[in-house]
Amino acid sequence: MLNMLRYFGSMVLVLVAFGTLQAQKGLRIEGKIANAKPSMLVLVQYFGGDLMPIDTAIIGNDGRVVWEDKEGIPAGMCRILGIGRGMDIVVADSQRFSFEADMKDPIASIRFQNSPENTLFFNYQREVRTRYQRALSYRQQMGIKDDNDPRWKTRFRELNEEIKKHVDSLYKKYPQSFAVHFLKSYQEPKLPVLPLKILSPKDSAYLQSYAREHFFDNSFLSDERMVYTPTVPVRFERLLKTIPSLPKEEQLKLVEKTIQQTKGTVELRKYIVGKFAQQFELTPSASLDEVYQLVVQKYVIGEPGLWDASTLQKVKEVSAIKAKLAVGSPFPSLRLTDLTENERALEAVKSDYTVLYFYDPGCTHCRETTPKLTALANRYADKLQVYAVSLDADATVLKKFTEEFNTQNFINVRDTTRKIEFYTLGVFNYPTVYLLDRDKKMVARWLSVEQLASYLLNR
Repeated sequence: MLNMLRYFGSMVLVLVAFGTLQAQKGLRIEGKIANAKPSMLVLVQYFGGDLMPIDTAIIGNDGRVVWEDKEGIPAGMCRILGIGRGMDIVVADSQRFSFEADMKDPIASIRFQNSPENTLFFNYQREVRTRYQRALSYRQQMGIKDDNDPRWKTRFRELNEEIKKHVDSLYKKYPQSFAVHFLKSYQEPKLPVLPLKILSPKDSAYLQSYAREHFFDNSFLSDERMVYTPTVPVRFERLLKTIPSLPKEEQLKLVEKTIQQTKGTVELRKYIVGKFAQQFELTPSASLDEVYQLVVQKYVIGEPGLWDASTLQKVKEVSAIKAKLAVGSPFPSLRLTDLTENERALEAVKSDYTVLYFYDPGCTHCRETTPKLTALANRYADKLQVYAVSLDADATVLKKFTEEFNTQNFINVRDTTRKIEFYTLGVFNYPTVYLLDRDKKMVARWLSVEQLASYLLNR
């Protein structure tokens, strides 16, 4: 249970997520690669920011190689590891196709049979290469040596605009093509042009808000195949980093809109919902806790058909634990044993504030955090006491730790009965830090030492 925080992460990244299968024919990709030495080539598929192995094949002396999967895989982007730095291919319109290429220049030479999507995808790459080579020729003709030369910066902007227009033309011609959806997903949303020479802070704030609201305009979140690409997960991680700095109303609005855009998908919706829940499950922020509650109540518990029984049960357990440890609530009674074998009650601690510190002496992160907490406790010794709970009940281990990290001023205790289930106290990771007031009511939960310092500084 100590890894409960990771249940969403592991759930969205397992191979079981490969749900939309083409079981009738399965997957078979045949390649013939000239000028290739016998070697191992691995076919992997993108999913949620990771690469999932599909099949490993050995290229023969004749340059032939075959990847197979009897059950088939979901439509999406794959990558062949072992060709250059890796070569992306499309597995969408067909999962039984072939290609010929030359290892000296795979992109220029590759040609496909029975895969229009890959033909379109590699034609695009060759077109981009041609345009880029023209730009380099211009640079050489003009004698430009510095990337910051205004002429090169202008030409490079023009090149990017040409490529964008080319992708837009492909989208207009092939609006249902997955390869085109993938290419277009690299584009940022188009911002409105304000008829102003100088933008006021209000104008800038408007444009930033508009960009966030339209952040996924080119990501096709209603297309299940997009979770099997490298672009959507990267863009989604950018959004996750942005949300904490926003006002609560915008946080909730943005999260809700993003999830609603995945309507009609299964694995993509589970990935987005699961990542939101994982990111904001344990947070000291009240507004982000509201985000978590919105996500799990409406899109996990509220959509039970998407989730397995284990995930639903764990969500309910975590929700109950968080309710028990709500800010303003008294912390459950703790009576643990110190190094003199005396019982020390948490509620008996006399201090304006008590830091409740759950840790494992062998945990690397705990060993990095403890010196910071010791320095903080010394700085605020007049109003702060640390009740440090070792999850290792061995007295010898605890004594060695206290001596090594000079925590003798802490109330150092452990559970000699070995009966306490610490996960019921919200200890899902090591270390876990809570801040309690003089009445042992919760002030803040799941803090880093840096966040703890900010709380104390403002009190």
